[in-house]
Amino acid sequence: MVCQSGLEMGMGVLERTKHVVRADLNDLLRKAKNPEVVLDAYLDDLETVLEEAKSIQSAEEAERDMYAARLRDMQATQQTWERKAATCLQAGDEDLARTALEKKLDLNDTVEDLQNELNQRDESLQILKESVESLRARIAEVSRKRRELRFRRQILEARSELQETMGKLGHDQDQPMLTSAQDDLQALESRLEAEESLRKSSLDDKVLRLEVAERKRERDAVVDKELDRLRKKIGRKKS
Repeated sequence: MVCQSGLEMGMGVLERTKHVVRADLNDLLRKAKNPEVVLDAYLDDLETVLEEAKSIQSAEEAERDMYAARLRDMQATQQTWERKAATCLQAGDEDLARTALEKKLDLNDTVEDLQNELNQRDESLQILKESVESLRARIAEVSRKRRELRFRRQILEARSELQETMGKLGHDQDQPMLTSAQDDLQALESRLEAEESLRKSSLDDKVLRLEVAERKRERDAVVDKELDRLRKKIGRKKS
């Protein structure tokens, strides 16, 4: 059985994932004339690669489920032939029992190929899942860095305006105005820090909710598979 694995199909995306995740963020910012623009472009690249990786992961999961179903069918067929062989042997018909066992053994190569393919799919899926998690973590890191840069830029702009104002003011008669400007700057810094803290808290809550939802989806998928297996087992017993 020759079948291209999801890992091979997604090799380009996996290589891009390694490239964007391993990029030296500090080095990018040091070389950038406009760090915010660089971070925006980098974040766009990360999100694009993430969507591609998630798409490949979904396709690979569907392929994996298909091979798992085919493997279960082949194994069930082998068990059926074995039961028939046992029935024939109990009835004293050894020739028919031998024929039934030969039918079972004829499926061994197919079962082995399907099991190998399923193992490869599981390995591919694990790599894809790790890549998706790495991308999500990197996106969160870059998003925080971008907010920090914007926060710092706003503070620097406010301080620059204050210094410009100070240069135009006298030292005595305009002292109340200078004090007011300094108070305004401190208030701005406090407000921006509070907004940043609130955004970070909201992001953490959102990430936590997403993680909980993802764990529930994974658990539901496992339960669904167990129910499917149990239904098939009960169905075979009734037959």
